[in-house]
Amino acid sequence: MLYCQVQMRIGILSAQLGQEDVHENRRLIKEILLLGHKAQIINYRKTVLVTTERKQVLYQPDRKGSLKQVRVNAVIPRINEADSKSINLATMALECLMASGAYSTATPSAVRLSKDKIRSLLAIMSQGIPAPRTAAITSASSTELDLDKVLKAVEPNANHRIIIKTNIGTGGKGVMSANNRGEARAIIQGFLANSIPVLLQQFVEPSKKDFYVDLRFLVVNGKVISAMRRSSTRKDEIRANISLGGTGQLYKASEQEIAMAEAAARAVGLSVAGVDIIPSGSKRLVIEVNSSPGFAVEKYNKINLARKISQQAVVNANRKEKLAIQKLADKLKEPIKTGELGEFKRPRFKTKSDSD
Repeated sequence: MLYCQVQMRIGILSAQLGQEDVHENRRLIKEILLLGHKAQIINYRKTVLVTTERKQVLYQPDRKGSLKQVRVNAVIPRINEADSKSINLATMALECLMASGAYSTATPSAVRLSKDKIRSLLAIMSQGIPAPRTAAITSASSTELDLDKVLKAVEPNANHRIIIKTNIGTGGKGVMSANNRGEARAIIQGFLANSIPVLLQQFVEPSKKDFYVDLRFLVVNGKVISAMRRSSTRKDEIRANISLGGTGQLYKASEQEIAMAEAAARAVGLSVAGVDIIPSGSKRLVIEVNSSPGFAVEKYNKINLARKISQQAVVNANRKEKLAIQKLADKLKEPIKTGELGEFKRPRFKTKSDSD
């Protein structure tokens, strides 16, 4: 196969709105450079998309404010915003880059699905993957439905906890716990009064050793590369997210847990993902799949997650480059077919008889 090594340009699609974004992007940039390639931050909040009959082109202002065309061989989406406007901006930019031939570690459709908690959970459960009992309420007000019947379907015991989630939210934000059915009813009515869809979930009762704990599985290239046990550090906090003050430690996962995490990522269409699983005794239930997992696992598990993701982008960008080069080489080897250069016409020279 005809192939020449070229330096790739790897884009990181991110708005860089928080310290976590900046840290993770710096880690990716460092690893991309160490792999011998170039890195570029693509801020989807500042891009300009120009479309014509033949192509789409993405532009981004340089330091002087001049618009420059974004040219990358691969892109790593790091979209940590959850509102629909920002997701649309980010995925439109991603679609444009992919239309230009760039490889992406996540497709626009998979990003959109992962950001929609209701639809992503439906996708997970449709594949037979265990998840908590769940109800999605999208109606405009509680008067349009029998709310108590919905609450009873999620949690039959009126005195047990119920988890309430907004349809969008990252890093544990938008997740609430109601201590009983009455408290849950009041919270839901408040959301519905403001036309905010909500997700109701069964509260998975943990065993004592797993109190306020979840398991985060890191998937790269479709395979689990590491797992972390996250624990809340506050007695009144059910969320174990590191960004909310939780702590992490290396977790030795079973083959069944690994298979469950990989299947959940696959159900949402993600090759790079953070899959959250709740343990309750011997039971394991998937509660969420994140398209932009945090890098806290690097601290606790001593694994180079940024390197793994960068390698996936570079390897697949190289593969596309090799295929393009091989396609050109194969084309050059093909014999020229009759008629490809146009029909050859014998020149006619003027003779004496013509001039008479």
